[in-house]
Amino acid sequence: MVAIDGPSGAGKSTVARRLATALGFGFLDTGAMYRAVTWHFLALGCAPAECAAEPDQGRARMAQALAAMRLELRDGRLLVDGRDVTAHLRTREVESQVSAVSALPFVRAAMRDLQREVARQGPVVAEGRDMGSVVFPRASWKVYLDAAPSERARRRCQDFAGQGRSVSEAVVLEEILVRDRLDSTRSDAPLRRAADAHYVDSTGLTTDAVVAQLLAIVRSGGPPSHPAGGPAAAPTVGGPS
Repeated sequence: MVAIDGPSGAGKSTVARRLATALGFGFLDTGAMYRAVTWHFLALGCAPAECAAEPDQGRARMAQALAAMRLELRDGRLLVDGRDVTAHLRTREVESQVSAVSALPFVRAAMRDLQREVARQGPVVAEGRDMGSVVFPRASWKVYLDAAPSERARRRCQDFAGQGRSVSEAVVLEEILVRDRLDSTRSDAPLRRAADAHYVDSTGLTTDAVVAQLLAIVRSGGPPSHPAGGPAAAPTVGGPS
């Protein structure tokens, strides 16, 4: 188990996918899982911003929608109730709501169980916000992948340009700073660097250079965060499957 955490736009998904390929491990993009739940809530009209005026801020409706949702990870794609939603996960609508959705304890509990279920199937590189600190505290290797906010904004704008969308770096930077604040201050599993995680700053580095650093950490054998290795013991799997 390699657990990679870090803020939005640090390059976790790209690096983790490349690292998994190099190691022959599976790849678990937990951020995409939260995005899929967010997309589902938006499609049903019960995302946090859409029901903020309700007495419970829509929590009952969101919990009901999550309980009925079937989330599948299949060959690098994410399916919601049988529909492939992978191409819809990085829209600005999803971006604007995913931190609020990720902060909901019942959403995190369901995703945590599913993530542990996936990890039990074999060696995996998992990336997210709380992989090393909460979901897999006994991961063999932990990495906190960071980058300067301006660098992350530039990368995100490049991603948008690849999708045919023109967005100001200033606007994206403000969104990233807001998301950093929300992710790091939520009460349930906030974004933080695990005490035993390797810190890697990707500012100014190519993807190849970052992957090479992580490969060196893993292949050197150490020091593993926990010699026993493997994911944390997980409770009975619940939530969507």
